[in-house]
Amino acid sequence: MTPDGDSYPLPPYRGLLAVDVVKFTDNRDRHLPELSAMIPEVLEQAFSRCGQDRIWQEKRFPELPGDGYVFGIMPQYLPFLIHPFLDSLQTTLWERLPSLRALDRALTMRLRVSIHVGPVYDRGDLLRDRKGKTTNDAFRLLDSDQLREAMTHAEPDVTLVGAIISERIFQDVVEGGYAAIHASQFRRVVAEVLDKNFRQDAWIYLPRPTFLNGVPGAAGVHTTDKQAASTGEQATGASAVFHERVGQAFTGGTFHGDFNYRES
Repeated sequence: MTPDGDSYPLPPYRGLLAVDVVKFTDNRDRHLPELSAMIPEVLEQAFSRCGQDRIWQEKRFPELPGDGYVFGIMPQYLPFLIHPFLDSLQTTLWERLPSLRALDRALTMRLRVSIHVGPVYDRGDLLRDRKGKTTNDAFRLLDSDQLREAMTHAEPDVTLVGAIISERIFQDVVEGGYAAIHASQFRRVVAEVLDKNFRQDAWIYLPRPTFLNGVPGAAGVHTTDKQAASTGEQATGASAVFHERVGQAFTGGTFHGDFNYRES
């Protein structure tokens, strides 16, 4: 038995990289055009400095929507998007800080990043390329409350990049051993965008994690992770925000005492 109607060929699988600027419109209006134009410059420089120029040169259907950037890649390049690119992006933004602050002491560029993979329309058609669920999900991950909270609860002058990768990327690339970052450096979350009815397992990675007021810098603990955290059995990356009592406080690389944290 076959379903009604015709079958259709599956679009080719493409990796997707999407970025946007944290609190873009909090910067002064006169700086926004320059910040927008700087995004592809920063990405290109980050790829170049880590020896991955080819990814940038071969990118598919790039688009600069104003406060971000998105493009597709061939799936075999996905491990290099995670490492060394994310750390290179952090370093590139760090080096840009002095020139930004010279223009305006409040001016900054911090980036949220999402990485996803799936079937994507890619035929050199500007009107149709990239459109579809895979791209929508990449943007939902980028816009998730959990990634936003991770950046909110990190020191803004130090943690300049916050990345979220889909469950599929984590399984195939990280657990598969293709990326030179250990799985324990990622924080599992349930990524949600409530007004878009979006909810998916995903993983957060901060190349340079920091803790504001002693609070680790990520959020959205998975249900099973909450249970494990309460018994001290959870192995986490450095970017976790605890929404449950964990019975320990973090100081100097060691846990001591008690603390509670809840977002206000």
